[in-house]
Amino acid sequence: MHLILVEDLETDRDQLAALIREECASHRESVDLSFYASGEEFWERYRPKSCDGLFLDILLGGLNGVEVARKVREKEARLPIIFTTTERDYAVDGFAVKATDYLLKPLTSEKVARCMGRLREYLAAPSSISLLEPSGRGHSVPVDVALDDILYGQYLDHVMTVYTRSGVYRTRSSFQDFMAQLPHTGRFYVCGRGLVVNLSCVTRVLDCELLLKNGEQLFFSRNRRQEIQQAYAEWTVDRSRKGGWAQ
Repeated sequence: MHLILVEDLETDRDQLAALIREECASHRESVDLSFYASGEEFWERYRPKSCDGLFLDILLGGLNGVEVARKVREKEARLPIIFTTTERDYAVDGFAVKATDYLLKPLTSEKVARCMGRLREYLAAPSSISLLEPSGRGHSVPVDVALDDILYGQYLDHVMTVYTRSGVYRTRSSFQDFMAQLPHTGRFYVCGRGLVVNLSCVTRVLDCELLLKNGEQLFFSRNRRQEIQQAYAEWTVDRSRKGGWAQ
């Protein structure tokens, strides 16, 4: 595991590094740490996909942690970002950049252990699924579809159609086999016969329809309204609790 720590106070940097190394050693994991003393220094040397997690002090001088996170998000949507801070009042800013977690100073081994546990959980979750899409003459080609891009999937006449932000994919997979590829975290919810929706893409649950963020509407049986509302509420709360990164 390679982690980057951006911290302008040497004592805080050394303490966090020691706690991370201690926690990883307890799990018999190796960890490589890189250090930067300012947001400007980090951004000058930053390369996408060069680390597994980014620890950012929010109150950096110059380019602060939230500003650095916004720039990183333009390059990497899924990089885990952990804010370290002495302040409790940055939750809204952190949610906007999909922060994975917060470490409130003064740091303790218990706080770092909880954070590293969430980081491992996030890194273990799949970021995409593979579909076999027909290419003609009885042949199929594998297509990787990012979980974040999936809006919903619908099974009809032995064909699973997956609607995404970037296009539509079709595969001769059963509904059960398709669902088996998706993480069982509450994010993907079966709201009708052969119909599954990504709750991250839902903006409202109406009387008998789901309103998606792209303006589409998915209809469901009115007698399922209460359970669908509950599933959406539970997912929203869990996602908020985890800083917007829940998968």
